[in-house]
Amino acid sequence: MKPTLVVLAAGLGTRYGGLKQLDTIGPNGEIIMDYSISDAILAGFGKIVLIVQEDMIPILTERYIRNQKVAVEFVVQTKELTLNVLTYKNVRPWGTAHAVWCAKDKVKNNFLLINADDFYGRSSFQLAYDHLSTFHNPCAIVYPILKTLSENGTVNRAEIQMENNYLVDSIEREKIRIENGVVLYPDANSELQEISKDAFVSMNMFGFTTQIFDFIDTDIHKFIAKWLDDNSIEYQLPNVVGEMIKNNIVTVEVLKTNEEWIGITYKTDKELAEVRLQKLHDQGIYKNEVWKN
Repeated sequence: MKPTLVVLAAGLGTRYGGLKQLDTIGPNGEIIMDYSISDAILAGFGKIVLIVQEDMIPILTERYIRNQKVAVEFVVQTKELTLNVLTYKNVRPWGTAHAVWCAKDKVKNNFLLINADDFYGRSSFQLAYDHLSTFHNPCAIVYPILKTLSENGTVNRAEIQMENNYLVDSIEREKIRIENGVVLYPDANSELQEISKDAFVSMNMFGFTTQIFDFIDTDIHKFIAKWLDDNSIEYQLPNVVGEMIKNNIVTVEVLKTNEEWIGITYKTDKELAEVRLQKLHDQGIYKNEVWKN
């Protein structure tokens, strides 16, 4: 069975000032998700599952199912969570690990998880497909840190720690910036620390088996216990992956890509993203319309 593509598209786009996953970036009105879905289908992925806010379904149904004849399926990430007949309500989505868990009834085989608002590059999808269609352990597709920074402000990135090409841990670094050729971030004491320019980071492009759903079934109860004491925390996927590795439940193979990541953290990132995507069209990597490839 062909691997499934699962797209996290329910984000609120707080720093961007709107739903950046639906903002047109490509030269023919493409949104970033158009490129990812097209590249995934070309690589060989079968089913496409989009995790969304409910009010996005009519827009994306028109875009993909009616216009492009792409058989996507939708999962709604709600702000309510029911465990053992008790329902908990949050003011915002619960986080990326919860989003993945919401898709468990739609995903029955190995799957690739991506963000809707990140451009990963065609060969990254091929790397993921080749692994997921051959092996039975998760993988993480990682990027050189210098290819993931913004010229318009600081960013948060998960710095990868690996051993023999297997993931050991990913450490969230906040407010990363480059200054005089040096990559820096403030530690807990607000003192600037340097990150190697050769470091790799996760951009939330993970290949999983359905084993992750079984783990979250149990682990989410632990998260809710913590959330009851602090409603500001989110149930984030890197923490779940880290726990699975620490408990020897999975080994996660690290796959390094040299693709140019493109993202729009800030509104001012949009112009540069448009230029870079136009260049890919000019080079013939994408034809005049993504879906005509």
